[in-house]
Amino acid sequence: CAKGVSGYMYHTLPCVLHVWLTHQNDYRAAVTQMVRLGGDSDTTAAIVGAIVGARVGKAGLPHEWLATLVEWPRSVTWMERLADQLAASFEDPAQRTALWINPVKLLFRNAFFMFVVLAHGFRRLMPPY
Repeated sequence: CAKGVSGYMYHTLPCVLHVWLTHQNDYRAAVTQMVRLGGDSDTTAAIVGAIVGARVGKAGLPHEWLATLVEWPRSVTWMERLADQLAASFEDPAQRTALWINPVKLLFRNAFFMFVVLAHGFRRLMPPY
């Protein structure tokens, strides 16, 4: 793939499998290698990150990546509670309830990102193309 790994399945799958088999126990190396291949790296790195992450668990994730994760209004603690609740729901289906998150904060976050996306889109309509 001269321009990096495309999102086309016949390009993505072999590359993801190769990186996964090369770095099965090293989350940082797997994700970094996938990004360095270029192309649709956000998608391919997410796929290989999910596969390797399922193997290594939270302990295998780079600490500094978790410490600098910003997904406001969600937090690493909120995501851990969500994972615990999901695991518990498989044992007791009665516990299948949504984890609360402040809808006002989500509204502000989504409005901000809508502005960013629209501004980026309109900017791309202006010269130079």
